[in-house]
Amino acid sequence: MLDLATLHRRARRVLPAQIDTRRVVLDAAGEAGLAALLLPLRHRHRGSIVFELSRGTLSALREGSLRFLQEARTAREGLGRRSAPLVYDAWQPVAARPATGFITTSRDRHACLRLDTRGGLAIYAWDDAASLTPIH
Repeated sequence: MLDLATLHRRARRVLPAQIDTRRVVLDAAGEAGLAALLLPLRHRHRGSIVFELSRGTLSALREGSLRFLQEARTAREGLGRRSAPLVYDAWQPVAARPATGFITTSRDRHACLRLDTRGGLAIYAWDDAASLTPIH
């Protein structure tokens, strides 16, 4: 079994380098469920991963928001060894209560990334079979 720091490092490759996170937020499936997502015996065609944003990222979002995110449009790494990193569309503000933040969709329309500044979370969702619309 991988340790939580390794799981976090592998999971955050879908995020742009400018978006720093502290950890992966585990749900009821816990560490074993996350390990199954990141090191699958078979490919998971859809799902989501929630990250806790770092203090530095939250501060940058509050101070410069869209200016800060202008450069945050390419994932750290590709999902496979020979895959190019995901490229995201321009960020859009979200003001749906109770959450506020920003959202973007990958150019291939199979992934969506939302930053919830009130909750301090980054939510990455993907669906290989469908074209996603942003999570509001």
